[in-house]
Amino acid sequence: MSKPFKIGIVVDVVPLDKVAKGYEYFEVPASIHCDPLLCDADWEKQKALYKADGRPCMTSSHLLGPGTTWYGASGEKYDRELIQFSLEREFKRLSELGVKYVGCWGGHFRCQEGFSRSKAIDQAISSINLMADYAEKYGMEIALEPQGEKDTLFPRYLQGIEFAKMTGRRSVKVMADLNYFLELDQPLEDILKYPEYCINVHIQGDGGAQPNVGNREKIFLRLFEILKEANYDKGVSVACPWVITNGAKEIDYAYETEVTLAYLQKLRDKVYK
Repeated sequence: MSKPFKIGIVVDVVPLDKVAKGYEYFEVPASIHCDPLLCDADWEKQKALYKADGRPCMTSSHLLGPGTTWYGASGEKYDRELIQFSLEREFKRLSELGVKYVGCWGGHFRCQEGFSRSKAIDQAISSINLMADYAEKYGMEIALEPQGEKDTLFPRYLQGIEFAKMTGRRSVKVMADLNYFLELDQPLEDILKYPEYCINVHIQGDGGAQPNVGNREKIFLRLFEILKEANYDKGVSVACPWVITNGAKEIDYAYETEVTLAYLQKLRDKVYK
């Protein structure tokens, strides 16, 4: 019988002390909580919050920035010196939390109109080689996250796998993000074509909110069946902008994360019965 995947949560906006206790791991937002510009004293305070909770930090996301101001792993804003500085500090700090799978958003790998595609690919491979150097130093793997936008180098999931193969690095794999699968009408069955390459999964509900918002239950069940068939036993992270579902004036993260967790546990149990 296949071993069930673990249910985790991206804690980019949710305070650690408000996360429902049943989540099996944290997904660390690297460039936020392990920000290379944090002084060591502030980093130690942030690290202490994770250590006090005690849950594993199995995965991370937000490598090289949160995806809002700097798209620098290839293209017009490529800056190798900045990449080197950021990766050196982020990976060291992630290693102190025990992270195994480091997610890197595909939006960092762009080829803008008029920019040389071959040059952008060379820059991207150079950036990923730096990531792989650090990942292999600390016993981690990289999860490239195909992101869906046309000016990125690997907008689709299978393109992400081909790009990972192109790097030739054993530590470079991919992440499956449900939003981008649906946005580009990609079949979830693509995960089964190269199951060994999938090392992280992100899920969301309608409008990108938490999974229990909207009407994606059939999609979740199909995704979970595919993960079971693939013998995927790593993490499925709730990765979303949270919304209020109980009519409160301000979001109650303890309530929202608890309701979301119970919803996902029920669906997981249904597939792994």
